Amino acid sequence: MVEVPQFDMPFAARLSPHVDRVRQHTRSWVRDMGMLGGVPWTEAFYDAADFGGFGPLTHPTASFEDLKHINDWHTWGFYVTDAFREGFLRPRNVVGGKGFVADLKSVLTGAGSPMHPAGKGLADLVARSTLDEEDRHHLDEFLDALLWELHNTAQGRVPDPIDLVEMRRRSVAAELSAKLARASVGAELPEELLRNSTMRALVDSFGDVPALRQEIVGFDHIYGAGASTTSAVLAVRQFFGCELRQAVSLVADLIAARLRQIGTILGELPSLADEYGLDAEAKAGLRRYAEALKSWLAGELLWTQRSGRFSSSPTPARTSFHSPSGLGTAAVLVR
Repeated sequence: MVEVPQFDMPFAARLSPHVDRVRQHTRSWVRDMGMLGGVPWTEAFYDAADFGGFGPLTHPTASFEDLKHINDWHTWGFYVTDAFREGFLRPRNVVGGKGFVADLKSVLTGAGSPMHPAGKGLADLVARSTLDEEDRHHLDEFLDALLWELHNTAQGRVPDPIDLVEMRRRSVAAELSAKLARASVGAELPEELLRNSTMRALVDSFGDVPALRQEIVGFDHIYGAGASTTSAVLAVRQFFGCELRQAVSLVADLIAARLRQIGTILGELPSLADEYGLDAEAKAGLRRYAEALKSWLAGELLWTQRSGRFSSSPTPARTSFHSPSGLGTAAVLVR
């Protein structure tokens, strides 16, 4: 079994005051979409995972209406990942996995009539969202990443660490998560700034932190149980020819390096704002965006530590977050 290390977090977690209402809304939404039918989610598993508590920790300043919508998107992403893993990845069902992804892509284009809860959830979200071409592209990438993992696993192949990190950014929808964080604080920034290499590196590092951490936290439940060969821990172990414990340590070191890089980039943002000639309103938006990313990362860590999603025998999660511990959680808003 993997010994999960103590993850440091330089940013403080906060909790939305809307947490209880968001939990109620999300539970009603997943039930309406048919997501609590037993595979992959039972009601007991859903309660243990506390998907309704994810958004209130990662978007603590969002309004109640925005937070409901944001949390529905994140919950849909969790459901699709879990449904794909249990339905197609674990049994190595390549044909079925391709059909599942094709059905979801048809929903994105408006051509499909969803039958699966994943499709119903996506159809509902698309109907009440304003998706642009870029959003649809990143959703396509998210779905393609599922198939990439399935093909690797079906062939018994452990991917190269560099390829794995690149694809994990897509499988956790890093671009869309960053965009939701930006929108949640009303940060309207010029496209030319967002395409800047420094800003791109910020989003990449932002995506790597939760993606790689979940590879460690979920190792025994997913990779150790043979559900997939596509693991950063396995990739590092194979690439360096090291023991499992050392591979976990190396992935944890990479997470820490990404957090340091994020801190460095955040310190460069004022100069970048001046370079692009941002006015006072845009500069304020950039500061809010930076704070939103920090809150997201700290909140995601706290949620991952408290959630039963990666446990083989999950127990109901606490309905309140109290007495947090560890670097970066001292300032958490407690309930």
